[in-house]
Amino acid sequence: MELHRRNIQRRLREAQTPKDGLQFTDPTEVGERLLDVVDLPTTTIDRIDRLSMIRSVLSNDEVSITSPAVPSDPQSVEQIRTEIENVTGFHPNRLEIFQDVVDGLTAPIDADVAEILSAATGIERALRRRTSKSISDVEFVRRAARKILATDGVVWQEAFPEVDCVSLVGVSGVPAAHIDLLHAILTSVTVPVHIHFRRGTGSYLSRRVPQLFDVAEPGTVVFKS
Repeated sequence: MELHRRNIQRRLREAQTPKDGLQFTDPTEVGERLLDVVDLPTTTIDRIDRLSMIRSVLSNDEVSITSPAVPSDPQSVEQIRTEIENVTGFHPNRLEIFQDVVDGLTAPIDADVAEILSAATGIERALRRRTSKSISDVEFVRRAARKILATDGVVWQEAFPEVDCVSLVGVSGVPAAHIDLLHAILTSVTVPVHIHFRRGTGSYLSRRVPQLFDVAEPGTVVFKS
C-alpha cells in the first residue's frame, strides 16, 4: 500500500492537486473499522499458526488428500487455500460456478482441479473448527460486507461518516472478498465507488469484474459464520 500511496501523492503533486481530503487505507483496515463499530472481534491467527494447524489437520486425516494434484506439505496446502479464497471468497455461488467449470474440463485435469477445490474448502472448514479466531484477515472484509448489507449501510455511516467517495487503486488482481465489500457499499451506501486498474492487466480485469459482482448476498460463505 505504501508504494501506491507514494505514487498517488507524487501524481497529485505533479498535477498541483491538494491531497488533504484523501485517506489511505486497505480493505482489511476498512473491514476492521466496520467490525469495531458493531463490537465484532477482529482477531486472527497468523500464518505460522495457520501452517501449524494445517499440519495437524493433515496428520489427523481431518481432510482427505489422496490426489497427487494436491501437495501434502502445509505451505503448499495453504497456498491452495489462499488461491481458492481469492477467486471464490468461499461464496456458495462462486464455488458452484468454479465446479461447473471443472466439470467441463477434460480428464484427468477435471479430477485434479476438483481435488484441489475440495482440499481448499475442506482445509478452511477444518481450520474454522479448530479456532474461534478468523482464519485470515480476509474474513474481516467478508464479514464487514455482510454487516453493511444487514444494517442497510448504517454501520458504514457510523464508521466513515465523512467519506464521500471510495477508490480501489493499483489493482493488478481483484480478490473476491474485495469485490464483495465494494458490492455491499454500492448496494447500501450512497457514495460512488471507483476501481483503478493497472495498465498491464486493466483490460482483462475490466471485463472480469462485472462477473464477480454478479452474485447474491456478497460476503456470504458456505461455512457457518
